[in-house]
Amino acid sequence: MCVLLCITCCKSSETPVGAPDEGVETVPKQKLDRFSTQHTEAGIVKWTLIGDTSTFHGSYIEVENPTVQIFEDGVVSITINSQKGKQFLNGTQKDNLHLTGNVVGVSKESKLFTEVLHWRNLAGRLYAPEEATLVRGSSTWVGTELLANPALETVKMKNNRFTLYPKDERTHEYHKNPIEPK
Repeated sequence: MCVLLCITCCKSSETPVGAPDEGVETVPKQKLDRFSTQHTEAGIVKWTLIGDTSTFHGSYIEVENPTVQIFEDGVVSITINSQKGKQFLNGTQKDNLHLTGNVVGVSKESKLFTEVLHWRNLAGRLYAPEEATLVRGSSTWVGTELLANPALETVKMKNNRFTLYPKDERTHEYHKNPIEPK
């Protein structure tokens, strides 16, 4: 009985060799090269995520050099590339994506440039909290707190600076795809 007690007490205070100082939750559980996943709702693809490598961290997956395609009505609305990405697996951010580092989004008629971009899956909206640049043809729009639909047809930003040309812009576009729910 004494030997069992001694072994139990000694084991609980030891740190395994090579274990990091981090808590168990932050230690990656799995690392993969050439990562690919997709999110579907009712059998319809909503987005795909492909990356060079991925590391599973329990509540999220971290991806290096991700490429994200977001679909609307079965068609790719935007393709986004960045240096790093996260796919959230549970909680209030489940199925959301966060992209950082030289984020570039390309839709049919627009290009988006920023350092941080969030895909809010449930809302179906892109959100860039920091400065973002939207380019359509020769027109350029710079602002912060971008909120947009995936095709970048309807965009809302604060602290706006822009150079717009009529040939690049359409009026009354916001009626077709409102950003905020009615």
